[in-house]
Amino acid sequence: MSSDPETPRYRASGRPARPSDVGEPVRVPRRAAEADARRRAVDRDGRRRATAASREPGLPGWAAVLLLIVIAGIGGLIDAASGSSVKGAFNYALVLASLVAILAVKRSQMFGVVIAPPLVYFAASAALLYIRSGGLHNRGKLYDAATNWIVYGFPAIAGATAAVLVVAGIRVIIRR
Repeated sequence: MSSDPETPRYRASGRPARPSDVGEPVRVPRRAAEADARRRAVDRDGRRRATAASREPGLPGWAAVLLLIVIAGIGGLIDAASGSSVKGAFNYALVLASLVAILAVKRSQMFGVVIAPPLVYFAASAALLYIRSGGLHNRGKLYDAATNWIVYGFPAIAGATAAVLVVAGIRVIIRR
């Protein structure tokens, strides 16, 4: 603290004065000060400036996964209308939906889209089984359905995952 006799060493409440109260500079760690400056950064109109992640073009990760689910769901509806199980149209729609989603998502939020195709396929197949069987009471039917998922679903899951990984890798390399 300063040795100036006019500098108050105590507040009126009797507590010691902080260095900023007595005119001494407050020492803040550099990284904390930079983070605080970024949080308080405002433009001329008084609005907060957008962070780099919010200025990045594309959909948020959750919206891209939702887009993937909707497009794949349309393929599933086509299969349901034609009376087939989860096979043809759903499989093609899953691959197409995965490509659309990975191209539409922000680069910093691609991870959710990369892991989504197998999860979406499993969830759609499980939902279809549950709806068609009226519950999961028959284990034989469950085993038969799981075998069908593996046999008929593997090419779609592998194709969608490979396409997403290739596009995500390219986007990371070119930083776009």
